[in-house]
Amino acid sequence: MRITLIKTTIKYSMIIYWHAIRRHIRYRLNSFRIMRLLFLLTCCLFIFVQYLLTKLFYWEKKPSPLLTRLYPDMPMTIDLRSYSVCHPKKLYLDTITSYYHQYSKQQTCFLIEHLNGGPWWSYVTHEFAEVLTNLKEIGIQSNIIYRSFPQNIKFDYKTNFTKYFLNACNLDENLYMQNKIPIVILLWDIDRLLWNEMHHQWIYLLEKLQIRVLVFIDDLHFTTKESFLSRQYLFQFISSEIFSTYPYIFHNYYYSISSSKITWLPHAASSLSYRSINRSADNLLFISGAQIFEWYPCRSRAFHLCRSRKDLTACLKHPGYGETMKNDSSFFYGGRRYFSYMRQYVFGLGTCQSVDYAIAKLFELPANGLALVTTNDLVPILERLNLYHNEHFLTIQCLSVNRLIKEIKRLQNISQDKIDNIRIKSQKVIYERHTTQHRAQLLHVRLLAQALIAMSSSDEERTQWKQWGRYCDQY
Repeated sequence: MRITLIKTTIKYSMIIYWHAIRRHIRYRLNSFRIMRLLFLLTCCLFIFVQYLLTKLFYWEKKPSPLLTRLYPDMPMTIDLRSYSVCHPKKLYLDTITSYYHQYSKQQTCFLIEHLNGGPWWSYVTHEFAEVLTNLKEIGIQSNIIYRSFPQNIKFDYKTNFTKYFLNACNLDENLYMQNKIPIVILLWDIDRLLWNEMHHQWIYLLEKLQIRVLVFIDDLHFTTKESFLSRQYLFQFISSEIFSTYPYIFHNYYYSISSSKITWLPHAASSLSYRSINRSADNLLFISGAQIFEWYPCRSRAFHLCRSRKDLTACLKHPGYGETMKNDSSFFYGGRRYFSYMRQYVFGLGTCQSVDYAIAKLFELPANGLALVTTNDLVPILERLNLYHNEHFLTIQCLSVNRLIKEIKRLQNISQDKIDNIRIKSQKVIYERHTTQHRAQLLHVRLLAQALIAMSSSDEERTQWKQWGRYCDQY
């Protein structure tokens, strides 16, 4: 009886409350208020629809490692025989600089995109920014002027290439046509324009000027068909030389590009690295970078362990690029902060199984005193870089999370003396061969070689310059 009375009371209370609300709404919502409310609701709906459309049509999804290749249904092939990376001493930098000054009647105009580092300072390790600024410094020491692209003039589809490059070299067009000097251009940001859409400009430029175009490319995969066509055109028809971080798989992504046109410019260790071994580091595997399973399956499995097995791993998520990374207040992002953070750990994971990229981590981890841990697919590539299995790095099987757990435990049980020996030896090789200064030296040598090719009158000389710094056993 009491329960029935309570239910009845609640029921009538709700009815009275509802009628009171309706009377309040009738009182409050005059015609003006109704119009204002409808307007606000319409605006909110419009903004929400725009947001959904943006997400649906413009969201950039990282392409599949398979679909970005020329032949997705066929296995990737690796060509290591066609490429080598010379020891810095075998670049003979002073010798070719002397040759250049001896043979050049007039200074070649060298134009380098992002010579002051440009947007590459926003990358975690500053690697490419350092390479470019080191190149500028080498030029000063060698009495050679490396010029930046003009900052006050836009370089876009409306740009007159001929005038742009001649003005950048401080050359008068009429006088230049009467007495041409070589112009050597290095493009470092090849995705800024769709180059094939500027075909007529390129043809005129190559016909009228004594010009050689060099290009740099890091990641070989492309995001759109337009991007592929632009790159293919630039590589095949415009460039005299291509600097690639992964030349040994170049043919899987672009066709009809001779290996003789490509120079291996591997990733490198930053000058901000710590050249010492932290002997009190935690006996854990350090994992950092993007967590995209398709691209980094082993790394993704390792990140999974960070949530459950802190006795095995320590993780640092990718901070992003540009202002996102630069403005991050975390002490462990950007340059020396990042290297200081990783030094807390004995082991560091560096692998890219999906595409066999010899990524920057293969250099930055041992440079900072960590024992590099990678997968078997990268062993032959690392050997070409004078880093050898069980002497300079270790490998693991990474086909499942459970297998990865066993592999990390195996690493942790290796004697400290052996691990320390690997850390010391690998760090020594990195500082002897694989720093940003070494990459700048290679660029300098090849830029001068291209200028000498442009000036040479004999095939024998041109062959010598083509090989300089690329095939060290041939001169």
